[in-house]
Amino acid sequence: MFDFTKMSKNMGKCVMVSIAICLLMVAVKPSFSLAQLRPNGDISKTINLKVVPAQPPYVNVFLDMAPVNCPITPYIENGYTMVPIRALGESLGATIGWDSKNKVVTYSKGELSLLVTIGTSTINTKDGKILSMPQPACLVNGTTMVPLRLFSEILGYDVAWDDNTRSVYISSPEEPVEIWGFYALGSLNYSSWQDLFGSNYPYTKSPCLAEDMKGIFAGWFFVQEDGTVTSEQNPTGFQKPSGWPSVILEAKRHDVEVYSMYFADHQHSNISAILEEQVLRGKLAKDISIMALEYDGVLIDFEGLGLDPSKADSDMRNFNAFLDELSGLLGDKPMGVAVHPLNSAYKGYDHEYIGQIADFIVLMAYGYEDMSIPTPTAPFDKVDEAVKMEIELVDPQKVILSIPAYGTLYVTAGDRTYLHSRPPAKDGDIKFSDNRVRQMHERGFVPQYLCNYLEWEDLQGRHQAFLEDAVSLKVRLNLTKRYGIKGAAIWRLGYITETVLAPVELVE
Repeated sequence: MFDFTKMSKNMGKCVMVSIAICLLMVAVKPSFSLAQLRPNGDISKTINLKVVPAQPPYVNVFLDMAPVNCPITPYIENGYTMVPIRALGESLGATIGWDSKNKVVTYSKGELSLLVTIGTSTINTKDGKILSMPQPACLVNGTTMVPLRLFSEILGYDVAWDDNTRSVYISSPEEPVEIWGFYALGSLNYSSWQDLFGSNYPYTKSPCLAEDMKGIFAGWFFVQEDGTVTSEQNPTGFQKPSGWPSVILEAKRHDVEVYSMYFADHQHSNISAILEEQVLRGKLAKDISIMALEYDGVLIDFEGLGLDPSKADSDMRNFNAFLDELSGLLGDKPMGVAVHPLNSAYKGYDHEYIGQIADFIVLMAYGYEDMSIPTPTAPFDKVDEAVKMEIELVDPQKVILSIPAYGTLYVTAGDRTYLHSRPPAKDGDIKFSDNRVRQMHERGFVPQYLCNYLEWEDLQGRHQAFLEDAVSLKVRLNLTKRYGIKGAAIWRLGYITETVLAPVELVE
């Protein structure tokens, strides 16, 4: 689990910012509920959005401020917005069926069941009621299009329209989101204590973030090249501090579960070689099981497996064997596994098997930034693809989406563009020089990026920043509802401060 200031430059384009985030589940405790972004009237006055206007007759459609991937672009016909029922319905957690013989679409969610017949303006409900639509359902290149009013007036979703960009903003009902946070306490200056417990170490105050979180993960353990585990001299910068008992004590007092995380990679651990040796593999599993006794569970974060295509299969087999041994030694103690997504460069993870043997998976769906092309670390298309691929193989209720609490900042000087830094959310407004402050009005949330975008020029060159803040955090947390997954884990506490979390409403 690296701190970004210590990351090796040779990570290149390969994706995973090495840090895992946190985890698991068990009994649901009330935690964050996203104060839904429910813009009304002029959207631009509610949130500074940067949206490319749609060209008539087409429209943009966003669900909880994130894009909806549609096979047919939504359009306006006879004054009514037509949307693909499957794309939008499935994004809202509904099951969509198709009767090709009778040309009937079924929309089912919970106790609600609707039948929509192509070519008609009526909807039949499961209990025999007949509802009307202002425009008939139709087929466009094999896709069923229905009036958006089906979702707003009949299904009850909040809908707002921005005439400037021809955009529709749909807000789904509020639901609690189970939140886990990666916890770091390396020193008094390099700590997440205050962000979690609301005061300087070792004090706490109420209210604080810990009162509304399911759990944290203490990243104090590192696998060395010889296969031994250390909680000191950790090259990642995280190690077991002298005040570690206070972390566990206060977490217990606030009903927050504490999991111990074990990090390894190729650069510092040569993890593939350790897993290859049966004796080392078995000793490592035994050592972890002993160290985990005082914690509520374990997270295994072995990163970089399968980057070398020639070793992907052997990495996969060896990692499975290690997890088998560790699972047997842990007994009833929960075991989670952090994995690179299937759309990353790391192919040494048997996602389907890990989903069976582990109690949960932390999907590290970020780190997609390019070293020389300005990009956000977790744009919507990559995150959407990663989660959809994962839940094809793993029970969605075992998947926790990891959310990056950091952005990316690029500089272009002459003909060279490079990744300058990864500013954390708490520095989302960055300590700008006077020139940069004057440009802050240009900052805006870009749905496709799932974060804010800002650019400016100075003597150093052109700067392009993709920044996280309270709005982007809300939008990313809302994605867990869209996919019906267990919850979210944030990398990391300490990158998120009271300022960022202040707009987030809590469910009592």
